[in-house]
Amino acid sequence: MARRPDEEAGMGLTVAIPGGPAAGEALMRAEAARCAMARLLAVAGHDLKQPLQVALMSIERAVSDGVAPRAAARLGLASDALQRLARELDDLARSSQAGHAPPRIETVPLGALLATVEEEWQLFAEACGVRLRVRASGLCGRSEGAMLATILRNLVGNAIKYAGRGGRVLVGCRRRGSRIVVEIHDNGLGIAPERLAGIFEAFDRGGRRDGVGLGLGLHIVRQTAQALGHAVAVQSHPGRGSTFSVTLPRSGLAPDHEAPDAADARA
Repeated sequence: MARRPDEEAGMGLTVAIPGGPAAGEALMRAEAARCAMARLLAVAGHDLKQPLQVALMSIERAVSDGVAPRAAARLGLASDALQRLARELDDLARSSQAGHAPPRIETVPLGALLATVEEEWQLFAEACGVRLRVRASGLCGRSEGAMLATILRNLVGNAIKYAGRGGRVLVGCRRRGSRIVVEIHDNGLGIAPERLAGIFEAFDRGGRRDGVGLGLGLHIVRQTAQALGHAVAVQSHPGRGSTFSVTLPRSGLAPDHEAPDAADARA
């Protein structure tokens, strides 16, 4: 029986492994390769961040030394792009280590977290000609703040890229019983139905052939969500856009008033 997209993207993915000594040896080799790759990603992320820091410092000094307003604006965009790259390297390293230690689940105010994600992506969205709107929320969820930020950062960045120039991206929360659903809507071209099942696989780029990205963002989303026990899902209507969502437990500290419902104002 075929899995629904939310099952495929969620935390309950099951893989059948045949028995026998050969299968055991293959599993050991696969685990050794995974551990080696995790170490490589962690080291690479650390080493690659050093030249990024040098580039950022150089940009800051150039601006402080005095440049024309137009040049300062361009340097600002370059600085923002380098900072996003640094965060993505952190996300990649964190994803590679997922499963090594259980995450520290705590109460996370979603309004502040979403505001940070909006600030991180706003300049890029403007440069792409995309209107990014994040609706305020007073809800609190149970998660690990840095890991949840990784999920939302990648989903928002993905939506901006696929919305295209003149497009819109809307982010909002809704309360659903004891859980909270954070939704990211875009009004881009959407995803073909036959591609939905594999959209969270590494190097899958949803059919894009424009050379933008390696297709790791949604894979990082799935790996991180699985480590947190959060469900991620996607719905898409070709020609009308896509909605990605992450569902997490609601904290008892959340206020009693209803949060803005993202579904009431789709992008």
